[in-house]
Amino acid sequence: MDNFKHIALVVYYWPPSGGSGVQRWLFFANFFAKKGMKITVFTPATPRVAESDNALVYKINKSIDVVYVDGWEPLQKSKKAIGENVGQEKSIKSHLMRYVRANFFIPDARVFWSKSAAKAVLKSHAKTPFDVLITSGPPHSMHLIGLKIKKECDVHWIADFRDPWVGFFQNESLPMIKGTKRKHEQLQECVLKTADRVVVTAPSLAKEFEKHTKAISVFTNGYEQILPQSKNNKEAMVYAGSLKAQQNPILLWEAISELAQENNDFASQFTLEIYGKVAESVKEDVRRFGIEKWVRFLGYQSKMELDKRLPLAKVLLLLGIDMPNTHNIIHGKLFEYMAANRPVLGIGPKPSDMESLFTLHELGVYASFKEKELIKSTLLRWFTTTEIPFQTKKIESYQRKAIAENYLTLILENA
Repeated sequence: MDNFKHIALVVYYWPPSGGSGVQRWLFFANFFAKKGMKITVFTPATPRVAESDNALVYKINKSIDVVYVDGWEPLQKSKKAIGENVGQEKSIKSHLMRYVRANFFIPDARVFWSKSAAKAVLKSHAKTPFDVLITSGPPHSMHLIGLKIKKECDVHWIADFRDPWVGFFQNESLPMIKGTKRKHEQLQECVLKTADRVVVTAPSLAKEFEKHTKAISVFTNGYEQILPQSKNNKEAMVYAGSLKAQQNPILLWEAISELAQENNDFASQFTLEIYGKVAESVKEDVRRFGIEKWVRFLGYQSKMELDKRLPLAKVLLLLGIDMPNTHNIIHGKLFEYMAANRPVLGIGPKPSDMESLFTLHELGVYASFKEKELIKSTLLRWFTTTEIPFQTKKIESYQRKAIAENYLTLILENA
């Protein structure tokens, strides 16, 4: 390719790390490599992640150079579950740890590793210069690496935001003081104004960032390919992915409890299978409503296994974040659900970018966390019907290959 580029990619989540945070850049990096780009990935040698998926290692294009960077992180060797239980523990010790995490590790607990990574990137660039640097967050400390490199080298820098930064629900769940919040705002503004290009995954986030930069593009997450369909009878509602305390759908549990008592057909036909890490508060509420018979927690499954399970579901469940200002998050699993071609019950903020996708592509039913009657009537209709006629509409633009092609065009035209 005449416009050959050497691209340096800084990501915290990379195989064998599992979960949705890996999928976007694993696919893009592979696609860019196949198109003739030289790709060097910088990632932690010992990341602290919730899950591992060793099968993903074999998907990495053999031409990609992966630099595993050593660096210190707090609680790096801890076995304590992360991510799903923010803000649940009420002990003094827990509150103190959260306070320290919120106000001393800015923008996040990977900030110390990012300093080691910046040195590694600069050292590599001195030996084999790269044309483009891409940093992908969260964790948003990855973008601090971009700031460091941009100040010292004349390299084209793309700051890729898979989720918001200021106002991100994970941060809003922490006891941040005013000074810390201002620091986040200052760092975000510095990144947005310094990066040559900012990429986001949701239109609403692009609008929010436009007051800081006009060099902004929207490339959503996507699906790899349409999953093979089966003629077998579809059964159960399926939820795939971590289920955090901030996603806990209280009125869904209440609706299931009431329907199980009111309708024998529903009680005999309904099951909800949840695959992934689940916050303890969610499990406690399922027990409190007495619906353990209908709601099953089946643990983490690899992407390969989930790709087999999703098309066999009668319906799929998507949960947004039950907090203010989360309208600008489009959960990556929504695109995986599109590929399964099964109706989706989405529960999230209204209005939101996710709600817009449901309407545009006829993905199923979208309700707010407060719309119990809509949730209840949808469940009753779907689980007292033998089959649900369903077909997603015009989703081809969300195939990762199409998104990757547009992303690469942006790089070649601007770097």
